Amino acid sequence: MDRKISICLIIIAASLPFQAGRLAAMPVPVPVDERRDSIAEATVYGNHLLSRTGIFDTRIDSTALKRNISSSLAGLLSYSSAVFIKQHGRSSISTVSLRGTAPSHTRVLWNGMEISSPMLGTADFSLIPAFFMDAATVLHGASSLQEVSGGLGGAILLETNMTETTSPKSASSKKDSPGKDSTGKHGPILRYIQGFGSWLTADEYLEAGYNGRRFSTSTKILLSTSKNDFRFTNMDKKEIKYDENMNIIDSWHPVEKNRNGEYRDLHIMQGFGWKFRTGGRLELSAWYLDSWRELPLQTVDYGTPKDYMDRQKEQSLRTVLRWSMNRGNGKTHAAAGYSGTRLGYDYAFGNGNNPITYITESRSRSNSVYLSAGHEQYLGRRLLLSASLSGYWHSIRSTDRSALTQTGGIPGYEGARAEMSASATARWQASRSLALALTLREEMDGKDFSPPLPALNADLLIWENWNLYLKAAASMNYRYPTLNDLYFLPGGNPDLRPESGISYDLGYSLAKEFPSGLGISAAGGWFDSWIDDWILWVPEGARKDFWTPVNVMKVHAYGIEQALRMSWKMARDWKLDIDSHFTWSPSIDSGSDSTAGDHSAGKQLQYIPEFAASFTAGLSWKKWSVTWKWCWYSRRYTTSDNSGSVPPYIMNDLDLGRKLDFRWADLDMGLSIRNLFSEQYVSVLSRPMPGINYEFYIGITPHFLKKR
Repeated sequence: MDRKISICLIIIAASLPFQAGRLAAMPVPVPVDERRDSIAEATVYGNHLLSRTGIFDTRIDSTALKRNISSSLAGLLSYSSAVFIKQHGRSSISTVSLRGTAPSHTRVLWNGMEISSPMLGTADFSLIPAFFMDAATVLHGASSLQEVSGGLGGAILLETNMTETTSPKSASSKKDSPGKDSTGKHGPILRYIQGFGSWLTADEYLEAGYNGRRFSTSTKILLSTSKNDFRFTNMDKKEIKYDENMNIIDSWHPVEKNRNGEYRDLHIMQGFGWKFRTGGRLELSAWYLDSWRELPLQTVDYGTPKDYMDRQKEQSLRTVLRWSMNRGNGKTHAAAGYSGTRLGYDYAFGNGNNPITYITESRSRSNSVYLSAGHEQYLGRRLLLSASLSGYWHSIRSTDRSALTQTGGIPGYEGARAEMSASATARWQASRSLALALTLREEMDGKDFSPPLPALNADLLIWENWNLYLKAAASMNYRYPTLNDLYFLPGGNPDLRPESGISYDLGYSLAKEFPSGLGISAAGGWFDSWIDDWILWVPEGARKDFWTPVNVMKVHAYGIEQALRMSWKMARDWKLDIDSHFTWSPSIDSGSDSTAGDHSAGKQLQYIPEFAASFTAGLSWKKWSVTWKWCWYSRRYTTSDNSGSVPPYIMNDLDLGRKLDFRWADLDMGLSIRNLFSEQYVSVLSRPMPGINYEFYIGITPHFLKKR
């Protein structure tokens, strides 16, 4: 009955005969950049959009995304948000966890389409170049239900947009003249950046395109290669020196070279955009990835076979076609997309005399088709209604041949699954000080329907002069098992139950600008989540020789998040920007020790730091800039009973930049110094990490038809 009621509510919300009428905006206008993709006019209170009522999020500065071509999104998020990055080594897999949850509890969307693997439920952030992204937003906890379900920890939204054909300010101006470059007006686009770094690292970036009044196109290419054979002090080994009586007279940790760590990543992104005279927009984005990586030996590996292979290859294509139309006080949008990935992994060795022996030979291929549509409409001045419907169809073929396999044939599986999600949201400006939002979402996975998933958000204006808001949110969430959880051989468990969670948020946000040129913004609060039927892979079988997923835990994740940003124009040509984040996030298994023989009850979850902090300070003067980045993670436990751990660490990076303007081109030069104080650390047990390293880059942007 509840399922039928929720579906009816969604259908009713989507089919209401919305009225047309001109909105009267509240006194404070919407900033131009925030209104670009919104309805033509919107109710605004303080500095808030009604569509962001009660949302807890972190928006990554667009300048930070474009700061360095060699930075992956994993590296950027570690300094710019309250997330934990689990890195398996330089240019190896990196995953993100939010609010004390697992990486599979973080949904990742690019241009509205989910790019997390349908097999694993995670995304590798080391393969997402920050330089390709135009916008990145982290939705925390309950706020993720506004966009997608299953994000028990949250969601990360990535955007690559076609350049505006004309800037909003000049759209109606008669002073527009042809021949402007890519700073927001029409004209050809060309940019090239070359970077060189430690261990024969090279990064090359090329962007070419055209930005017209109606039509725009852009081609971006990024190629990254590295020998990646850095030296490190191996704290997991010890060399011992004896005297003639076999007494220990000295000992030390050896300095070793990172072995088998070479990589080559190629990214190509193509975009087309068309702006209709009626106000609609059509955009096509295609992103191709070709990655080849050797996986480094662990710090506990002794010796290297003469013939050794530990290699991963990935090819993926992601395409999204998006259409939107603004009419009066309403906006309609639709999208279609495709994502396909071919992944191969080989682990083999030999002694040089005999043929190489393959220990593992894994191949997988996944295809996903995506469709979505939605509409949002203002009714009167204070009510915003929206409804959306989206669907995915996934097909998987996976084989995993192992020398240890006892059964005949090649283990693997083939499977397909359809997913659908429908949501309806009502946002109401109850008064000038109070705004409320109610979302109802329904999920379908194969033949299974989730219970109705509600989310309630609220904003209360406390002090208008400081734009101080009290924010609150509560939601239910639901995450279905991944295809590997269900069908992987050996070990898949088709009887798994979905994970379900309840989340609560209570916090604040404020923003204030002073006549002296100082601007301050802050946000923070308390979060509390209870997650039932947490899926955990545990050893199984008579000899415990394979792993299987089971619903073993009930997790209580709670804590505090705090963010503070400051921008200060101290004097002429001087500017200081500060961005800081702090998180306290206990994530405790509140289940029983007797479950599946696990001993994690009352303990912090594995690889979830209880404390994390980051700080970024940027100082600019005329064409010079310097940026210091700092982050700290507390101890992470490597075992479920907290008997093993990796130590806390502090990381420092430094960026130096200089711009040169010539009549024919602009030049950008920069130097990045990572791990400034050569910290000895590991993010994951037995995975080596580099000491201090450098990269120098130079970029050139020619001027086309630009008058000086």
